[in-house]
This record gives sequence, structure tokens and C-alpha cells, in this order.
Amino acid sequence: MTFASSLRLSRLTLLATLLGLNLSAQAAPATVSFDTTPRAGQHQRQTIDMQAVMRMRLEAGPDATEEQRAKIAQTATQMSQTGPVKMALQMQQVMKVGMADTGGWLPVTVSVSNKSGTMEVGGRTTPLPKSKTGDLSFSARFNPKDFSFDVQQFDGGSPELKAAMGQQATAVIGEALQLYKALSQRPLKIGESVDVPFNMALPMPMPGSAGNMQSTVRYTLVRVANGVAHFDLAMDLKMDINTPLPRPAAAASAASAAGADAADAPPPMMQMVISGSGKGSSSLRLADRLQQASRLSMNMKMTMNGPDNGRMLMEMDMDMQSKGESLAKPAAKKKP
Repeated sequence: MTFASSLRLSRLTLLATLLGLNLSAQAAPATVSFDTTPRAGQHQRQTIDMQAVMRMRLEAGPDATEEQRAKIAQTATQMSQTGPVKMALQMQQVMKVGMADTGGWLPVTVSVSNKSGTMEVGGRTTPLPKSKTGDLSFSARFNPKDFSFDVQQFDGGSPELKAAMGQQATAVIGEALQLYKALSQRPLKIGESVDVPFNMALPMPMPGSAGNMQSTVRYTLVRVANGVAHFDLAMDLKMDINTPLPRPAAAASAASAAGADAADAPPPMMQMVISGSGKGSSSLRLADRLQQASRLSMNMKMTMNGPDNGRMLMEMDMDMQSKGESLAKPAAKKKP
């Protein structure tokens, strides 16, 4: 994926857009190498369409009481009557690289915006509300001499997410770029593959939360034709999240009335485990590192254990397609 396009998935999307793969031609047209260096004057846009079908069911955990089991069974029956939930989203990602300053630093801006979306529940389709709070952007600078990266400003999302991203983005992206710097020394021939691991602590807005994501993407070079490299993709993903839940007002009042010990008791926790895998393809134009088109189909499974001894099980089939275009102005022709 391009330097701008890998920063996606959901707010995970912003990091994915920034941490993509770029390619540059070597001596032989059927050999390419990974090159993550942004170039002055790059200006690219990716339009991403996502289709997802989610199937959910609720069951009682092993420690549930009879009362809890009865409530969970009632809720599970209501959920089964609605059937699968279908979602369609369209997003745009734009990356622009300016000219280097006297120190060799390149200014980089990346933005991710939600364009449209629908959700179908129980056979009824409704448009998703349009809100600018889901749009994300950041400005940074990149030094191709040593692959240094510095996030200067992050905008969008909640104040908590903005603070978390501001603290973690530079370290996470910088670590990934050092990996890709090493990968750039490894040229690929037709049929060869390279595995790109990506591990990160997820930015969690709630105090006391912890989250980790581990993924590996395998890129297999299928062919190179007309200046475009074509890849098969395979991806594995795992996420673990633990987050405290806010106490209901009635429970908070009861704890306060019961005394200091009850009020200071740890909040109820929610544990979530997500795993998934997928396959797809990608085509990249080597001259300007433009991801012309890509497709990734994934199956994901989620288990969420709540504080009421209920267990939510979800399976999601997701298909993502993207189309890229260069917004850079062609260089002016020199006058004779």
C-alpha cells in the first residue's frame, strides 16, 4: 500500500494510511524493492468503499446466575429476530508532500474523511449521520536521510483520542518506518514474498484501558507490466482490548451510600478479543508510488465478555476496495 493509504481501518485507519508500502523499480522490470520514502510533490487520493455483514449472538457466561441467564436469553431472542446487520461506508484519504526545507525535512499532511454510509438492520436501510467528528487529519515532517518522522499536529476525533494519538503516533510510525527502511534493501522477484509485521499499543481514550494489535501482511509479487507491480495479499489480525465501563448512575449512588470502600472499588471491566484473516490484491504504479487499485476480503470474529457475565459473539465478513488517483500537477515544460 502507499505511504498515504495504509493509515486506515477505522481510527486504526489513520495509522494504516501512513504505514503503507511503496515500491520502486530496480534494474530489471520484473524486480521491485520496498521503498517507504515520500517524495517532494506527491499528492494522492484514495477512495475506499467498504461493505460489511455482521452476525451477532449473545450467550451467558459460565459464571452467570439464573437471573442473569434469563435476562441474557431474552436479549438474545430479540437480537436473533433482527438478523444480520449490513453496513456500507465510503471514505477518502489524501496525502500531500511538500518541498524539503534547508534541513532536508519534507512536510507531510494526511487526512481521512467519511463521505457516506448506510446501515441495514432488520431489513430496513438508513443513512448514517454525517459528522465531522469522524474525520481525522495530521501534519508531520519526514527526513528521508535517516527516516526520522515527527507528528506535529493531530486533529479530529474526541479530545481523549486526540491526546492519545498525539502521544503515540510519532513513536509508532517511526518504528514502522525503520522496519520498512530495512525492507527497502530486499528486492523482490516474481513469485517472491515478504512478510510485514505490525504490532502496536492501541490508543485508548478511557483511563485504565489497555489494547494491543498484532498483524502480519504478506505481499507476493505476481507480475510487473507497463510500470505497474501487481501483488497478492494475505493478512492476519489479532486485537486484545480491556476497558473499564462507566458505572450506571444508580450503581454509583448506591456505592457512594455504602461507604468509601464501595465507592473506590474498581469499575466493571469489558474484555474483547478480535481475530481475523483475509486475502486480496493490489496494483501499484512504480513511477509515482500510486496505489491504483486494491481489494481485501476479510473474515473477523469477536468475543466480548461483559461485567454482567454475558458474552457477545460476532462474526463479520468485510470487503474493502480502493481506487487511487494522483492530484499532483504535472511538471511545467521548460521553454526552449
